Amino acid sequence: MSLVPPPSAPDVARDLSALRVRLAACAEAAALRPLGLGGLLLGPGVIADIADVVAEVRRDGDVVLLADRREMAGVAGEVKTFVAGALAGAGMTVRHVTLGDERAAVHADALTLRRATTAAAGAGAVVSIGSGTIADIGKALSAELGRVPHVIVQTAASVNGFADDQSVLLVDGVKHTTATRWPERLVIDSDVIARAPVELNRAGLGDLLATYTAPADWRLAQLIGQDDSYSPFAVELARAHVDTVLEHADGIHRSDPEALEHLSAALTLSGIAMGVAGRTAPGSGMEHTVSHLLEMAERPGVDAPLHGAKVGALSVLAAMLWARVRTVARAGGLRALRFPSAGEMEPRVGEAFAVLDASGRVGEACWQDYARKLERWNDARAELETLWERWPAFDAELDRLLASPERLVEALRGARAPVRLTQLGVRDRTARWALAHGHLMRDRFSVADLAFFMGIWDSADVDALLVAAARLGAGL
Repeated sequence: MSLVPPPSAPDVARDLSALRVRLAACAEAAALRPLGLGGLLLGPGVIADIADVVAEVRRDGDVVLLADRREMAGVAGEVKTFVAGALAGAGMTVRHVTLGDERAAVHADALTLRRATTAAAGAGAVVSIGSGTIADIGKALSAELGRVPHVIVQTAASVNGFADDQSVLLVDGVKHTTATRWPERLVIDSDVIARAPVELNRAGLGDLLATYTAPADWRLAQLIGQDDSYSPFAVELARAHVDTVLEHADGIHRSDPEALEHLSAALTLSGIAMGVAGRTAPGSGMEHTVSHLLEMAERPGVDAPLHGAKVGALSVLAAMLWARVRTVARAGGLRALRFPSAGEMEPRVGEAFAVLDASGRVGEACWQDYARKLERWNDARAELETLWERWPAFDAELDRLLASPERLVEALRGARAPVRLTQLGVRDRTARWALAHGHLMRDRFSVADLAFFMGIWDSADVDALLVAAARLGAGL
């Protein structure tokens, strides 16, 4: 008897109808959100259909082409030029809205969004071409302009945020994940992905590694009463095909089309998981929070490390912190948890972020988020003082949610991706600061919060973790 192999990641990602059926039938269906991605084209040469794709969704009005100044290679020439020509050849009027500076650096801040919204007024459709930041701005622009149809042309397998309805925006100097809109269509031409700079696709692998740590943070938040939204379906969707990507990590380094198609599909499924969950938690935990802090600390005029590359290196450290927490918890470390007051923590948060903004605005914005998390923690004190009794069952569950740091290091090395933050140009002092204070930035609970409340995540503990990481060739 022949066995039918399970569907591959590209097959699963392409069949959105089947995904919708699975979503409707899952145990958490009532709590999850509908899959709002209208359609996905994934494979070699699919960019040739861009005019038909846009025509399917366009209202009356010009087509706004949203992009930065970076040239992007495709089989038929530069990608933006090809798309503009295809749309014009189909009788559509194309309006170019170019974002960022001459170095193609783009920030999703209020000024950029305001200028883009003004420039795109009256559009019949928006076509975003390029990076995750461009796509995030396009999703926000689509929402701001009254749900104008939005088509994303993905040019690298660099992040998982192309396929969801959320954008990472810079608000008052602080990075926030903000609800925006699903794209009507997502176009991923694997011939274009294979021609992207290899470091972009390596960054996509790094972003995907967070699916081996972030779901544990999310489940932890449910365990301690911080967040009741945990979804096994969303976690399974985000994680189901990542093992295959890791097994072919060397193909990412070689720009192998099959490996990159699997990477693109797995990233898309991770993004869809975040969209149906209504939050980034299936693929974003401690490692992303620290990455956002590093991005907030970036120096103007200096080329910033890629988001996914930082996430990959930080996922190793998150996995190591999880291992440390589990060891200490098994030894009785949950029997004397900290319950600091708002009066104790508010000045600590302010001091932590004064290095970013001496005016105190950033610190105040972070405190507003952190204060909610701290209040929930203190309100649950009676239950948390018996957390040690419930921990063994949860600890066994973590075996299915976490991967070892060694496995993550092996995958990054297979793709020739950065394993150490200093390889990315992150300064030693900045990295230590971000690791020590990432848990103070937002209201989402992560392993770093638990480690802090256990008394094992102060500056000396950060240093000790980095020493241990160095033995793996990771960390700084």
